[in-house]
Amino acid sequence: ALKATGGHAPHKLADGGEEVGVKPFNPREAAATLQAWMVAHPDFAGSALVWILVGLLLLVVGLIVLTFSEVRVVLVVRDQDFRTDMSAGGYMDTTEKVAELEQREQDTVAARPYLTAGSMIVQFVACICILKPLCDVLDIIGIPSGNCFLTVAFGSFVCAVTMTTFVMALCWSCTRGWAALVLLLIAVSGDLLCPTGSPFLVVIWLCFSGAAFFYYFLWLPEQQEVPDWCQSIGPIKPSMDPVEWHKAAQSATKAGLADLKDASASIPGMKSIVGTAEGG
Repeated sequence: ALKATGGHAPHKLADGGEEVGVKPFNPREAAATLQAWMVAHPDFAGSALVWILVGLLLLVVGLIVLTFSEVRVVLVVRDQDFRTDMSAGGYMDTTEKVAELEQREQDTVAARPYLTAGSMIVQFVACICILKPLCDVLDIIGIPSGNCFLTVAFGSFVCAVTMTTFVMALCWSCTRGWAALVLLLIAVSGDLLCPTGSPFLVVIWLCFSGAAFFYYFLWLPEQQEVPDWCQSIGPIKPSMDPVEWHKAAQSATKAGLADLKDASASIPGMKSIVGTAEGG
Protein backbone atom coordinates (compact mmCIF):
# COMPACT_ATOMS: atom_id res chain seq x y z
CA ALA A 1 0.00 0.00 0.00
CA LEU A 2 2.83 2.39 0.76
CA LYS A 3 4.45 1.74 -2.59
CA ALA A 4 1.18 2.19 -4.43
CA THR A 5 0.58 5.60 -2.88
CA GLY A 6 4.12 6.81 -3.35
CA GLY A 7 5.10 5.89 0.17
CA HIS A 8 2.86 8.56 1.71
CA ALA A 9 -0.80 8.85 2.66
CA PRO A 10 -2.81 11.57 0.80
CA HIS A 11 -4.24 14.52 2.74
CA LYS A 12 -7.96 14.40 3.64
CA LEU A 13 -10.05 17.45 2.81
CA ALA A 14 -12.99 18.82 4.84
CA ASP A 15 -15.57 17.63 2.30
CA GLY A 16 -14.30 14.08 2.50
CA GLY A 17 -12.24 14.23 -0.72
CA GLU A 18 -8.54 13.71 -1.08
CA GLU A 19 -5.91 16.33 -1.83
CA VAL A 20 -3.97 15.75 -5.01
CA GLY A 21 -0.58 16.29 -3.34
CA VAL A 22 1.15 14.01 -0.86
CA LYS A 23 2.93 14.54 2.41
CA PRO A 24 6.51 15.78 2.33
CA PHE A 25 9.19 13.14 1.87
CA ASN A 26 9.88 11.27 5.11
CA PRO A 27 13.34 9.64 5.17
CA ARG A 28 12.33 7.27 7.97
CA GLU A 29 9.31 5.98 6.07
CA ALA A 30 11.42 5.61 2.92
CA ALA A 31 14.11 3.68 4.83
CA ALA A 32 11.50 1.43 6.39
CA THR A 33 9.91 0.75 3.01
CA LEU A 34 13.29 -0.04 1.46
CA GLN A 35 14.23 -2.30 4.35
CA ALA A 36 10.95 -4.19 4.11
CA TRP A 37 11.47 -4.64 0.37
CA MET A 38 15.02 -5.96 0.89
CA VAL A 39 13.78 -8.43 3.50
CA ALA A 40 11.12 -9.68 1.09
CA HIS A 41 13.59 -9.73 -1.82
CA PRO A 42 17.00 -10.78 -0.44
CA ASP A 43 18.58 -10.87 -3.90
CA PHE A 44 18.04 -7.15 -4.45
CA ALA A 45 21.10 -5.98 -2.49
CA GLY A 46 23.37 -8.45 -4.26
CA SER A 47 22.05 -7.42 -7.66
CA ALA A 48 22.58 -3.73 -6.90
CA LEU A 49 26.10 -4.44 -5.65
CA VAL A 50 26.95 -6.31 -8.85
CA TRP A 51 25.78 -3.36 -10.96
CA ILE A 52 27.89 -0.96 -8.90
CA LEU A 53 31.01 -3.15 -8.95
CA VAL A 54 30.77 -3.68 -12.72
CA GLY A 55 30.37 0.07 -13.17
CA LEU A 56 33.38 0.84 -10.97
CA LEU A 57 35.50 -1.70 -12.85
CA LEU A 58 34.55 -0.22 -16.22
CA LEU A 59 35.18 3.29 -14.88
CA VAL A 60 38.69 2.39 -13.71
CA VAL A 61 39.49 0.71 -17.04
CA GLY A 62 38.22 3.72 -19.01
CA LEU A 63 40.23 6.20 -16.94
CA ILE A 64 43.40 4.10 -17.18
CA VAL A 65 43.12 3.86 -20.97
CA LEU A 66 42.45 7.60 -21.24
CA THR A 67 45.36 8.54 -18.98
CA PHE A 68 47.78 6.19 -20.75
CA SER A 69 46.77 7.53 -24.17
CA GLU A 70 47.02 11.19 -23.15
CA VAL A 71 50.38 10.78 -21.40
CA ARG A 72 51.86 9.12 -24.50
CA VAL A 73 50.68 11.98 -26.70
CA VAL A 74 51.99 14.55 -24.19
CA LEU A 75 55.45 12.94 -24.28
CA VAL A 76 55.45 12.93 -28.08
CA VAL A 77 54.43 16.59 -28.25
CA ARG A 78 57.10 17.58 -25.73
CA ASP A 79 59.77 15.84 -27.83
CA GLN A 80 58.49 17.59 -30.94
CA ASP A 81 58.60 20.96 -29.17
CA PHE A 82 62.21 20.29 -28.13
CA ARG A 83 63.28 19.41 -31.67
CA THR A 84 61.48 22.47 -33.02
CA ASP A 85 63.35 24.73 -30.60
CA MET A 86 66.67 23.05 -31.43
CA SER A 87 66.08 23.41 -35.17
CA ALA A 88 65.03 27.06 -34.80
CA GLY A 89 68.24 27.78 -32.87
CA GLY A 90 70.38 26.05 -35.50
CA TYR A 91 71.50 23.28 -33.16
CA MET A 92 69.92 20.37 -35.06
CA ASP A 93 69.35 19.47 -38.69
CA THR A 94 66.63 17.26 -40.11
CA THR A 95 68.22 13.93 -40.96
CA GLU A 96 66.93 10.56 -42.04
CA LYS A 97 66.89 9.41 -38.42
CA VAL A 98 64.80 12.42 -37.42
CA ALA A 99 62.34 11.76 -40.26
CA GLU A 100 62.09 8.13 -39.14
CA LEU A 101 61.46 9.27 -35.57
CA GLU A 102 58.73 11.67 -36.69
CA GLN A 103 56.99 8.90 -38.63
CA ARG A 104 57.18 6.68 -35.58
CA GLU A 105 55.64 9.45 -33.47
CA GLN A 106 52.79 9.80 -35.95
CA ASP A 107 52.14 6.08 -35.64
CA THR A 108 52.19 6.39 -31.86
CA VAL A 109 49.46 9.05 -31.72
CA ALA A 110 47.38 7.73 -34.64
CA ALA A 111 44.96 5.83 -32.40
CA ARG A 112 44.59 8.64 -29.84
CA PRO A 113 41.21 10.01 -31.09
CA TYR A 114 39.69 6.53 -31.02
CA LEU A 115 41.12 5.70 -27.58
CA THR A 116 39.71 8.96 -26.21
CA ALA A 117 36.28 8.34 -27.74
CA GLY A 118 36.31 4.70 -26.63
CA SER A 119 37.30 5.67 -23.11
CA MET A 120 34.45 8.18 -22.95
CA ILE A 121 31.98 5.51 -24.09
CA VAL A 122 33.27 3.11 -21.43
CA GLN A 123 32.90 5.81 -18.77
CA PHE A 124 29.37 6.51 -20.00
CA VAL A 125 28.39 2.83 -19.66
CA ALA A 126 30.13 2.66 -16.28
CA CYS A 127 28.15 5.59 -14.89
CA ILE A 128 24.89 4.01 -16.12
CA CYS A 129 25.78 0.77 -14.31
CA ILE A 130 26.60 2.66 -11.11
CA LEU A 131 23.43 4.77 -11.15
CA LYS A 132 21.03 2.11 -12.44
CA PRO A 133 20.18 0.70 -8.93
CA LEU A 134 19.09 4.22 -7.95
CA CYS A 135 16.09 3.92 -10.29
CA ASP A 136 15.06 0.70 -8.54
CA VAL A 137 15.38 2.35 -5.13
CA LEU A 138 13.25 5.33 -6.18
CA ASP A 139 10.60 2.97 -7.52
CA ILE A 140 10.61 0.91 -4.33
CA ILE A 141 10.16 3.85 -1.95
CA GLY A 142 7.51 5.31 -4.25
CA ILE A 143 9.12 8.59 -5.30
CA PRO A 144 7.88 9.67 -8.76
CA SER A 145 10.95 9.94 -10.99
CA GLY A 146 9.48 10.00 -14.49
CA ASN A 147 11.64 8.12 -16.98
CA CYS A 148 14.51 7.41 -14.63
CA PHE A 149 16.65 5.61 -17.21
CA LEU A 150 16.72 8.64 -19.52
CA THR A 151 17.72 10.82 -16.58
CA VAL A 152 20.48 8.40 -15.62
CA ALA A 153 21.69 8.15 -19.23
CA PHE A 154 21.82 11.92 -19.61
CA GLY A 155 23.61 12.35 -16.29
CA SER A 156 26.06 9.60 -17.22
CA PHE A 157 26.86 11.37 -20.48
CA VAL A 158 27.60 14.60 -18.64
CA CYS A 159 29.79 12.73 -16.12
CA ALA A 160 31.73 11.04 -18.93
CA VAL A 161 32.38 14.36 -20.66
CA THR A 162 33.48 16.16 -17.50
CA MET A 163 35.73 13.32 -16.34
CA THR A 164 37.36 13.04 -19.76
CA THR A 165 38.03 16.76 -20.10
CA PHE A 166 39.31 16.95 -16.51
CA VAL A 167 41.82 14.12 -17.03
CA MET A 168 42.95 15.67 -20.31
CA ALA A 169 43.37 19.05 -18.60
CA LEU A 170 45.58 17.50 -15.93
CA CYS A 171 47.72 15.67 -18.49
CA TRP A 172 48.26 18.76 -20.65
CA SER A 173 48.66 21.32 -17.87
CA CYS A 174 52.46 21.05 -17.93
CA THR A 175 52.79 21.41 -21.72
CA ARG A 176 49.79 23.26 -23.16
CA GLY A 177 48.59 25.70 -20.50
CA TRP A 178 45.93 27.51 -22.55
CA ALA A 179 44.50 24.29 -23.97
CA ALA A 180 44.43 22.74 -20.50
CA LEU A 181 42.60 25.82 -19.20
CA VAL A 182 39.87 25.42 -21.85
CA LEU A 183 39.44 21.74 -20.96
CA LEU A 184 39.40 22.53 -17.25
CA LEU A 185 36.74 25.22 -17.69
CA ILE A 186 34.53 22.75 -19.55
CA ALA A 187 34.94 20.14 -16.79
CA VAL A 188 34.49 22.50 -13.83
CA SER A 189 31.52 24.36 -15.34
CA GLY A 190 29.80 21.03 -16.01
CA ASP A 191 30.41 19.85 -12.46
CA LEU A 192 28.96 23.12 -11.10
CA LEU A 193 25.93 23.56 -13.36
CA CYS A 194 24.71 20.02 -14.00
CA PRO A 195 24.12 18.97 -10.34
CA THR A 196 21.64 21.86 -10.03
CA GLY A 197 19.08 19.66 -11.78
CA SER A 198 17.99 22.49 -14.07
CA PRO A 199 17.52 21.20 -17.65
CA PHE A 200 17.91 24.76 -18.94
CA LEU A 201 21.36 25.17 -17.35
CA VAL A 202 22.47 21.74 -18.55
CA VAL A 203 21.44 22.48 -22.14
CA ILE A 204 23.18 25.86 -21.98
CA TRP A 205 26.34 24.16 -20.70
CA LEU A 206 26.23 21.54 -23.46
CA CYS A 207 25.83 24.18 -26.17
CA PHE A 208 28.55 26.50 -24.90
CA SER A 209 31.00 23.69 -24.06
CA GLY A 210 30.51 22.03 -27.44
CA ALA A 211 30.94 25.34 -29.24
CA ALA A 212 34.07 26.21 -27.23
CA PHE A 213 35.63 22.79 -27.86
CA PHE A 214 34.87 22.94 -31.59
CA TYR A 215 36.15 26.50 -31.93
CA TYR A 216 39.39 26.04 -30.00
CA PHE A 217 40.46 22.52 -30.96
CA LEU A 218 38.92 21.93 -34.40
CA TRP A 219 38.14 25.19 -36.22
CA LEU A 220 40.80 27.64 -35.05
CA PRO A 221 43.86 25.41 -35.72
CA GLU A 222 42.85 25.09 -39.39
CA GLN A 223 42.90 28.84 -40.02
CA GLN A 224 45.73 30.54 -41.92
CA GLU A 225 46.77 32.66 -38.93
CA VAL A 226 46.60 30.75 -35.67
CA PRO A 227 46.99 32.87 -32.49
CA ASP A 228 49.66 31.95 -29.96
CA TRP A 229 47.06 31.06 -27.33
CA CYS A 230 45.61 28.36 -29.59
CA GLN A 231 47.73 25.33 -28.70
CA SER A 232 47.62 21.96 -30.43
CA ILE A 233 47.24 18.84 -28.30
CA GLY A 234 47.76 16.32 -31.10
CA PRO A 235 45.20 14.52 -33.27
CA ILE A 236 41.79 14.77 -31.65
CA LYS A 237 39.24 14.35 -34.45
CA PRO A 238 38.30 10.71 -35.16
CA SER A 239 37.43 9.63 -38.67
CA MET A 240 34.14 7.97 -39.54
CA ASP A 241 35.82 5.86 -42.24
CA PRO A 242 36.40 2.23 -41.14
CA VAL A 243 39.48 2.14 -43.38
CA GLU A 244 41.03 4.89 -41.28
CA TRP A 245 40.21 2.90 -38.14
CA HIS A 246 42.15 -0.04 -39.54
CA LYS A 247 45.10 2.16 -40.48
CA ALA A 248 45.16 3.75 -37.03
CA ALA A 249 45.08 0.33 -35.36
CA GLN A 250 47.94 -0.90 -37.54
CA SER A 251 50.02 2.23 -36.89
CA ALA A 252 49.44 2.08 -33.14
CA THR A 253 50.31 -1.63 -33.04
CA LYS A 254 53.46 -1.03 -35.05
CA ALA A 255 54.55 1.82 -32.77
CA GLY A 256 53.73 -0.18 -29.66
CA LEU A 257 55.80 -3.15 -30.81
CA ALA A 258 58.69 -0.84 -31.68
CA ASP A 259 58.56 0.71 -28.20
CA LEU A 260 58.39 -2.73 -26.62
CA LYS A 261 61.34 -3.86 -28.72
CA ASP A 262 63.44 -0.94 -27.54
CA ALA A 263 62.42 -1.41 -23.91
CA SER A 264 63.18 -5.14 -23.95
CA ALA A 265 66.47 -4.91 -25.87
CA SER A 266 68.47 -5.65 -22.72
CA ILE A 267 66.35 -8.68 -21.73
CA PRO A 268 67.73 -11.96 -23.09
CA GLY A 269 65.37 -13.63 -25.54
CA MET A 270 62.76 -10.85 -25.51
CA LYS A 271 64.12 -9.05 -28.56
CA SER A 272 63.62 -12.11 -30.79
CA ILE A 273 60.12 -12.69 -29.41
CA VAL A 274 59.06 -9.10 -30.09
CA GLY A 275 60.69 -9.23 -33.50
CA THR A 276 58.68 -12.35 -34.37
CA ALA A 277 55.44 -10.64 -33.26
CA GLU A 278 56.32 -7.53 -35.24
CA GLY A 279 57.01 -9.57 -38.36
CA GLY A 280 53.69 -11.41 -37.98
